[in-house]
Amino acid sequence: MRVTILDVAKRAGVSHTTVSWAIHDRPEISAETKEKVFKAIKELNYHPNYLARSLVKGKTNTIAIVATFFSSTFEMEILKGIEQSINSMKSTYTITLFSTLGQHEKVLSDIVYSKRADGVILMSIKVPENVVELYKSNGVPLVVIDEEAPGALEVKLDNFKGAYIATEHLIKSGRKNLSIVLGDGGNLGLSQSERKRGFLKAIEDYGLKFDETKEFRISDYYFEEGLIVFKRMARMTNDVDGIFCAAGDVVATGIMLEARNQGIKIPEQLSIIGYDDIISSALLSPPLTTVRQPLVQIGRNAYETIVRVLENGNAEGVDRLVYEPQLVIRNSV
Repeated sequence: MRVTILDVAKRAGVSHTTVSWAIHDRPEISAETKEKVFKAIKELNYHPNYLARSLVKGKTNTIAIVATFFSSTFEMEILKGIEQSINSMKSTYTITLFSTLGQHEKVLSDIVYSKRADGVILMSIKVPENVVELYKSNGVPLVVIDEEAPGALEVKLDNFKGAYIATEHLIKSGRKNLSIVLGDGGNLGLSQSERKRGFLKAIEDYGLKFDETKEFRISDYYFEEGLIVFKRMARMTNDVDGIFCAAGDVVATGIMLEARNQGIKIPEQLSIIGYDDIISSALLSPPLTTVRQPLVQIGRNAYETIVRVLENGNAEGVDRLVYEPQLVIRNSV
């Protein structure tokens, strides 16, 4: 016979409402009462039926995490933060991952039409206006990380500043012939566009000129792309003395390895700055100078925000969070 919340309430000597509130860690319930409730839960081996509760309320009890793909450090670090929040909050929401593989509008629309989730966290996906309206009209909250989406809750990184301080460091170290490596191929998203803008602004502020032939773009954020782009760079120019790899540390690692394979000394002949500050960046030879983003913290706050909206109906006056980057100086400059 299945144990119910009423059995737990009877064993603990409290009401079924008190049991529910204790499970959800409501502050109205004293520590002593919570202890009694959880002791009863353990003794009876009670498991809350979240699916049944969801059907009654017309909810899925699911939060969707949506990205173009989940293969880069950016997504993994944010997911780590989300996981930390789930554990610390004792959250009972089910998490479902969706990879759009470029079909953003179709995937995002299907989530609403098929009632796949109560709320959605997006990673670096530009949301069309009609999709934002679709979510608003259906009461499905959106938290958008690293993109602009008027009408949604935005968790933003100051990519302009990150690129500016990286480029400034290259210039102050004596580098004058700079190159930039960007991701997203021919269609730059918000983060890459802002990094390009910060790069160009620093060059302008320090009275330098930028040769547009020294802007290189890659389509994927893989190590191999770094190898390939540096080979292309070496064929096209031989006077670059500083590279800002806006496409991230993984690509910068490939650039560094290929430069060394070609006999170029780092940082004596060529300085390289990456972006993200992944763990392996400090282990390279030489260790990579980079821009740190608080991705784990962003993941935590994005999850806490979506849960707050789902449970309270609003984000308590917060519709945009902006995080500051930090330059991590090592030995590649």
